[in-house]
Amino acid sequence: MDQLDQKQLEQLKQQQAQKEQMEEVKKSILTQILTPEAKQRLANIKLVKPEKAELIEVQLCQWAKQGKITNQLSEDELIKLLEAAEGQKKQETKVTFKRRKLSSEDEDDI
Repeated sequence: MDQLDQKQLEQLKQQQAQKEQMEEVKKSILTQILTPEAKQRLANIKLVKPEKAELIEVQLCQWAKQGKITNQLSEDELIKLLEAAEGQKKQETKVTFKRRKLSSEDEDDI
């Protein structure tokens, strides 16, 4: 039983170390591709919507690794990217109401 617990503990430690290493790599990439103002904007988003900020960070890192981002992004460029991404995800929904008259309402109108 102790050996099983030790193995699980080791695996958890390895997973935690991997997570920390990935976070460091992500921070390093973001520091290279974002200006301080853009980093601050992303930090503000992270305070309000952490899940959204995480997705944005991952996307920016992927773009940097693919070579799509070659120079530092300013705050305005980051905002434009965010608006474009938001526009793609937003779907317009339209609600229409169709009212039917009841037979008793028809008789009253006559």
